[in-house]
Amino acid sequence: MEASWSRSRLAALWCLGLLGGLARVSGTHYPYLWRGCYPCHLGQAVYPLSAGDGRADVDECQMHNGGCHHRCVNTPGSYVCECRPGFRLHADGRTCLAVPSCAVGNGDCQHSCVQLTVTQHRCQCRPEFQLQEDGRRCVRRNPCSDRNGGCMHTCQALRGLAHCACHAGYRLAADRKACEDVDECVMGLARCAHGCLNTQGSFKCVCHAGYELGADGQQCYRIEMEIVNSCELDNGGCSHGCSHSSEGPLCTCPRGYGLDEDQKTCIDVDDCADAPCCQQACTNSPGGYECGCYAGYRLLPDGCGCEDLDECASGRGGCDHHCANLAGSFRCSCEAGFRLDGDRRGCSPLEMPEVDLDGRLPLARPLPHVSVLQDTLSHLFQDDDVGALEAEARGEHTLEEKFVCLEGAFGPDCGLTCEDCGNGGTCLPGLDGCDCPEGWTGLVCNETCPPDTFGKNCSSACSCQNGGTCDPVTGACRCPPGVGGAHCEDGCPRGFYGKRCRKKCHCANRGRCHRLYGACLCDPGLYGRFCHLACPPWAFGPGCSEECQCEQPHTQACDGKDGRCVCKAGFRGPRCQHACEPGSFGPGCQQACACPPGLACDPVSGACGKPCPAGYRGEDCDQECPAGTFGVNCSGSCSCGGAPCNTVTGQCLCPPGRTGDACGEDCPEGRWGLGCQEICPACEHGAACEPETGACRCRPGYTGSRCQDACPAGWFGPGCHTRCSCANDGPCDPATGRCSCAPGWTGLSCQRACDSGRWGPDCSHTCNCSAGHGGCDAASGACLCEAGYLGPRCEQRCPQGRFGPGCERRCQCEHGGACDHVSGACTCPAGWRGTFCERACPAGFFGLDCHHACDCAAGVPCDAASGTCLCPAGRRGPRCAQKCLPGRSRAGRQHGCGCPNGGLCDRHTGSCLCPASRTGHKCQSPCPRGWFGEACARRCQCSPDSACHHVTGECRCPPGFTGPGCEQGCPPGRFEAGCEQLCGCLNGGSCDAATGACRCPTGFLGADCGLSCPQGRFGPGCAHLCSCGQGATCDPVTGNCTCPPGRTGAHCEQDCPQDRFGESCEHMCACKNGGLCHPATGSCSCGLGWTGPHCELACPAGHYGAACRLECSCRHNGTCEPSTGACRCRPGFYGQACEHWRRGATCSLDCRPGFFGPGCALRCGCGGGADCDPVSGQCHCVDGYTGPTCRQGGPPQLPGVPFPALSPAASHAAPPRPAPTLLHSRPEDH
Repeated sequence: MEASWSRSRLAALWCLGLLGGLARVSGTHYPYLWRGCYPCHLGQAVYPLSAGDGRADVDECQMHNGGCHHRCVNTPGSYVCECRPGFRLHADGRTCLAVPSCAVGNGDCQHSCVQLTVTQHRCQCRPEFQLQEDGRRCVRRNPCSDRNGGCMHTCQALRGLAHCACHAGYRLAADRKACEDVDECVMGLARCAHGCLNTQGSFKCVCHAGYELGADGQQCYRIEMEIVNSCELDNGGCSHGCSHSSEGPLCTCPRGYGLDEDQKTCIDVDDCADAPCCQQACTNSPGGYECGCYAGYRLLPDGCGCEDLDECASGRGGCDHHCANLAGSFRCSCEAGFRLDGDRRGCSPLEMPEVDLDGRLPLARPLPHVSVLQDTLSHLFQDDDVGALEAEARGEHTLEEKFVCLEGAFGPDCGLTCEDCGNGGTCLPGLDGCDCPEGWTGLVCNETCPPDTFGKNCSSACSCQNGGTCDPVTGACRCPPGVGGAHCEDGCPRGFYGKRCRKKCHCANRGRCHRLYGACLCDPGLYGRFCHLACPPWAFGPGCSEECQCEQPHTQACDGKDGRCVCKAGFRGPRCQHACEPGSFGPGCQQACACPPGLACDPVSGACGKPCPAGYRGEDCDQECPAGTFGVNCSGSCSCGGAPCNTVTGQCLCPPGRTGDACGEDCPEGRWGLGCQEICPACEHGAACEPETGACRCRPGYTGSRCQDACPAGWFGPGCHTRCSCANDGPCDPATGRCSCAPGWTGLSCQRACDSGRWGPDCSHTCNCSAGHGGCDAASGACLCEAGYLGPRCEQRCPQGRFGPGCERRCQCEHGGACDHVSGACTCPAGWRGTFCERACPAGFFGLDCHHACDCAAGVPCDAASGTCLCPAGRRGPRCAQKCLPGRSRAGRQHGCGCPNGGLCDRHTGSCLCPASRTGHKCQSPCPRGWFGEACARRCQCSPDSACHHVTGECRCPPGFTGPGCEQGCPPGRFEAGCEQLCGCLNGGSCDAATGACRCPTGFLGADCGLSCPQGRFGPGCAHLCSCGQGATCDPVTGNCTCPPGRTGAHCEQDCPQDRFGESCEHMCACKNGGLCHPATGSCSCGLGWTGPHCELACPAGHYGAACRLECSCRHNGTCEPSTGACRCRPGFYGQACEHWRRGATCSLDCRPGFFGPGCALRCGCGGGADCDPVSGQCHCVDGYTGPTCRQGGPPQLPGVPFPALSPAASHAAPPRPAPTLLHSRPEDH
């Protein structure tokens, strides 16, 4: 019982004192410090207890953050280490290791996450998307935001591509980017009456002399000059109105009257015949007219239109049962069991059927029928007593009966079905006929709407006023001149004007005038102030404002109303611009010729002409056959695939590069030119020879006159005319332009850095580094190891005694403690504790983490490693529980005093008198923490974290504190107990006040912070990998990239813009003529045809191509084009390399007669006095001779005159008669 009490008391003291202090000081192995420390019973210690627990909690996080790497969280009786977001807790329970940021929520990236280092990543968007400013979200790339998509005017993004458009008056150029002016005058878009003047983006109409431009800017109106008013004398002889004209007085009449035959007197006219506004019926009256409506309709308030009268609205129209209103009529019907009476209004019950003799009902069923009551129009009667303003419309009813068609048929004879509906008409159930779309009517929708109707089935009435007509589909009104408004309501009837249309127009021919001002609005064919003048010749339209487009020499007259051309005999076409086709003649070419086959007729008179020899036509047979024809009267049609043929024989004259009977074949391989007579040059690298010109057609990737040169660096494609678009020093394929990316880059243009885990050219290799232990360099593939690892693949942990990035930091663990390879945290052996295992277990405890209590007799220490009891003198046994008996008390009784630790035994009572620093009934316990002196009765004056001497009470400060009460922390630069040691940290590093360990600033590492971050790393502990591009350096503190010359961007991932170079791209390029400058040095890479430091010099004579490195192959002093090398031959020479030449003193003449070919060295073989083509040698026959060599046939003989055959000698002696040929002959060179 005594031993158990002693152990519990010792446990209580350890729980509240020693172990609590140990936890606060070391904070090394927090999970085990409080195990076995309960229960601390009341009365066993003097420490205050929490309300809900019997133990006093100690906040271990107050001392050295509990040894936690990031954050320490105190818990009752213990504490827990936690890591910041993006880190995870190491196995040691206190070190935080970085978690790959892409592994947590995809790095908060919308599309894809690219891991740069363990703690750094960047978001990357899919193609056609771009990263937003927040660096996470992706939006579809707007190609128009970059330099307006390259568009000159407007840019619109469609499906991720830029589509250019131009302002009005412009159109897209061939490059689909630039905008060029539209010549509205040439394209016929201006529609000017007379003349047109093009301007940038627009045009301007101009008029002939004597005309002026109208308000619309297009029409031209004749300027009329009036000198004498012919109406001043006797009103010009007119009975009513008189208007002056250049031809004399022009009489006019008021509304409702017209001029008599004398053109002076006004007589009443039938206004109803002049298409008035009346919708149905019209009654003429002197000076006017009146509208009326058919039976079943009533007149609208406008006095013109009629609307249906609903007879069923008043007493059901007289029907017994049911009344259905119809357009202009109504229909009565009866309920089931009744039938309509003879008056078509009353209803009678059906009679019972009569029974047959055998008692059966008759089987015959009459055809179903309906009866329709229709109103037919009777004549309008005029009540003379009432007057012209009152009229009564009377009608009568007629009965009509018809059979009903069955099974979808309809029509008068039930012979139509839905399939007969035309113009988009459809069938509807119960409808006898087709349901017609807008603008159509009739049983099968084959009739257009009658006047004044429109819409579906033409069932809607037009509402156009003042002579307006409506569109049969939409009902939109088309107003006459001078009338406007949606329903032509803004205007007056013909011949009137004014606010109430009471004023009479003074326009000739009852013309219309302006609604408000009365100015005459001329009908087509008239002009002048009063529309009294007929259009002059070659003018037409309203106000004679348009100019006739007829070809005047071919035109007999131009209609003044519509400008229609009346052609003279021998001409045709809308403008009389075409002559009659062969076989027709007369005015408008309307008559057919009656000439024998092969003979043309006169296009004017139709007279037949005389026959011409083969190859000629015309009245005098002096015109060659037109292209594509040959033979007698040019009646034959060439079959040469578009090539010309001999006008006499029809033999094909093939162009250069073509051969065969119908010129349908290319020259055979190795040949080119006219007749395929030329030999192709030796084209290299698989190039073919152009059959027309003999030029070598180089394959993509080659250039030169013989395709002998490969494309220079930076150029590709046919002729090497296209620049490569590869970034970051990536070369391109000279044929296709496909980029071969340099190590560390990928993408179509090598603009995207390698993703995590890829490296090498075009990012084609996979990193071979151990997963989770490091990444690889995008260019070289070398592994960049994380902290705690090394080796070619980061597969090895740091050797014992080393830790951190590159294993460069040395462990500080003492007494055989193991060091973590990542963080350097120490794992202490049995018997030791502290950050660096520098302190032994306190008395009474042993083992790993010092969390085992010694099982020894009271006051007996144990071995700190194994827990073996170390018996003092006078004690023995495994627990040192057996002791010697130094004395006895009370006579005769064998009671031992048992006062250890220097306690004195009262010989009478046996109680112990304890010395200073001991307490307990046996003096077995040291003073509890915070007490000292005799019987531990005095309280220490030290800080809570400091211990005091158990005898004197002097404070023993822990490492990092000083002062009488250990209340002061060490000043900067000092550490250890009493702050007696000087720190040795460099580069601004601070040291731990307790241990002296250096805390290095960002960008430095090492035991004394004397090492800067190695290349490619930055940040606290150099734990972060730099993300700078190739050749760039990064700041060891911030990680900001310092770009080399020619690079820019946050990570130096971009080349300088095309017009800048150098560090930070601060210098302007000086390259001219399309040259590109090197982004780093500014040196110019010249385009085709230019050279010099700044591409300011054209290629010297004899050189061409990129940087003028290619030599020209032109012969006979020919010059070559500096960009392509194409030869420009001197006069007299031709060919791809100017290898062919002409003859003559000036080398400008073709061969003399009888010779052809190169140098005119070949002799022609033509007979019959014919000459040959100077290039091909083809014969051109004359005098009726035919055949390939003109030796067949001959000239025609005159009647009665013998024509001897020509001998060869005579044929050479006789001077040849000039004859038309395909090639113009040149004067002979003598």
